Amino acid sequence: MSASIGIKQPGWFGRLFGIFRRPKDPITKGIYDAMAVLDRMINSIEATKKSLKSMREEHSRRAKLFASEGKKEYEDIFMNEIEHIQSLILMFNKVQYDLMRVRYRLETLTLVEEPMRQLPEVIQELQALKPEVEKIAPELSTMLLEVERKVASIMTSSNMSSALNALSYTKNKVENEASKIMSETQQKILPPLPPETTPVTVKVKEYNPVPLPLVKKWIIEEIKMNGGVFVVRDFATRYKVPKHIVYDALKKLEEEGLIKLKH
Repeated sequence: MSASIGIKQPGWFGRLFGIFRRPKDPITKGIYDAMAVLDRMINSIEATKKSLKSMREEHSRRAKLFASEGKKEYEDIFMNEIEHIQSLILMFNKVQYDLMRVRYRLETLTLVEEPMRQLPEVIQELQALKPEVEKIAPELSTMLLEVERKVASIMTSSNMSSALNALSYTKNKVENEASKIMSETQQKILPPLPPETTPVTVKVKEYNPVPLPLVKKWIIEEIKMNGGVFVVRDFATRYKVPKHIVYDALKKLEEEGLIKLKH
């Protein structure tokens, strides 16, 4: 006995209601976008499983027919194929289960104040799923990469937002302190002019939220998908990775002998 799991698509009322409750927060919206891609993958796997089960029933019918006719060699062909189909269904079940686990983990993160701590673990789970997905449904690998890219993009935008907030907070703090000093100086009516205030420069530390090994992995997959053609500018824009990080990753890949650059 086997159990099937699927994601039910919402009706027109659900889609209309979803428009009004669509998240405005960019991080939450990015998570929902990633969930939508996972839903499509889960539904695709469910459809393939249904086709396999239908084929298994047809092979079983043929095996019984040949058995009734005493054609044991033909019966064995279909019985062996039934076993193969059953093993495939079990593999699809496992991948579908893992995808749903990641999908609902992301849904849980939409209710958490600090989801960023869990996102690196989600990326690791997606990377661990890739070999299994490629084995049973290579056409879904692109969608899995899209989910991974969306999650990494959420991390990138969140870190940029944090840096800008820190810069704004520091700038306001400096301006308030300077205003307070000027107010106190004017109240005391001191004869000499107050000393010139040395401008404070706030440096925002450059931060690359996407690990270099992950960028290298994306580059290899991009080269494979584009038949050996790779455009740095297009890649940096699509994956939201700084160009200098892309060049570093390309240099590392060339040093490792995985690619050869045209200088």
